[in-house]
Amino acid sequence: MDRTRTHDENSLHEYRKPTAAGGAPTKRVALGTVTNTASVATKAKVAISKPPQRITRQPLVAQNQNIPPLAAQTSTTSLVQPCPGSDDTVDEEVDTQTADVEPTQIEDDFYESDEEGPTQRFAVSESNPQALYPVVDKESMAELNRVATYFSTNNGVDLDENDDDTYDISMVAEYAEEIFTYMKELEVRFQPNPGYMDSQTEIHWAMRSILVDWLVQVHHRFSLLPETLFLTINYIDRFLTIKTVSLSKLQLVGAVALFVAAKYEEINCPSVQEIAYMVDNGYHVDEILKAERYMIDLLDFNLGWPGPMSFLRRTSKADDYDLETRTLAKYLLEVTIMEKTFVGAPPSWLAAAAHFLSRRMLNRGHWTDGHTYYSGYTEKQLLPAVMRIIQCCRDPLTHHKAIFEKYKDRKFKRASVYVQEWMDHEENNH
Repeated sequence: MDRTRTHDENSLHEYRKPTAAGGAPTKRVALGTVTNTASVATKAKVAISKPPQRITRQPLVAQNQNIPPLAAQTSTTSLVQPCPGSDDTVDEEVDTQTADVEPTQIEDDFYESDEEGPTQRFAVSESNPQALYPVVDKESMAELNRVATYFSTNNGVDLDENDDDTYDISMVAEYAEEIFTYMKELEVRFQPNPGYMDSQTEIHWAMRSILVDWLVQVHHRFSLLPETLFLTINYIDRFLTIKTVSLSKLQLVGAVALFVAAKYEEINCPSVQEIAYMVDNGYHVDEILKAERYMIDLLDFNLGWPGPMSFLRRTSKADDYDLETRTLAKYLLEVTIMEKTFVGAPPSWLAAAAHFLSRRMLNRGHWTDGHTYYSGYTEKQLLPAVMRIIQCCRDPLTHHKAIFEKYKDRKFKRASVYVQEWMDHEENNH
């Protein structure tokens, strides 16, 4: 039976269909045949760094269409500023065979009190002083309350008789508000510490960027769901929040995080042999399984982090699930996983910011009350994240090369190419 999901990723994801006799799913071969160890030894390994083939296709909108600038209140901010702190340079080579560092637990006094709100959980760090969070002020709260009151007096938009979702039992529209309220509680509970590099002795942010870039390529080769990628990054950041990791074990952490996330999200997930092959057999199968048990135990079996894709679908409801808007927003969302300033940011906020910027790039109009209601954020709250994403898109081949190459594919409507054209247009107009 083919996997289906309501409003699933703009129907762009290609799922693996059963082709064997009796309807049994065939074993997927993502990085070469790895079940037969004899054949693995003789088979040439697939180069993970091989970029997808460029396919000529028209961008999301016509090139001669007028592309609107950002909102007037952001016009004074240059769109060509570098993205500070996103790509730390390595001044000297680091020995990859360094011995393991003894584990250290983050001290309890590292956490701040909750007086500043649920998103201000961690102290300002030296390694990531520009970490971004949504600001909740009186003006924003008043706007959110006004929108909530307006929609509640209109019999509730989640049960609109003109909305197809009302009659789709899989959407459980009656419980939508409670579900997303609970998900926003979980995103705070499972929030990683954006300053965890302060406690790391052998790794730094540039190494994390290299790891994430590699994971994006592996994730794409396995044809996994977008949720799996975001969940993988969350596991890595949460693990590094409470555990000091040596450089020689960093790739193992990433591979195991992908392994666990795939088990949580996918129907057909990679085997442990494929994971071992993915890391060029740098770690044995037994070592990977042991690391898997250790990671799950360290995360206290809290694996159900609500990633940004669920919140993006929720916000897309205000656009009637517009295909191009959400495809472009997915690219902008993936850009955020490379950026250290977004490590502790709530996924609901990032999803709303990506959706906001996608609409602006596609000339879809302003941030309406419907978008505010479904996302839970006002335009003012989203602008800091929006401007940071724009800065990160300035030099995609340096900041997020694997993601840029991935979204050049026609399956994603060449979203990354369109963003680059939009950036060039903005640069020429400033």
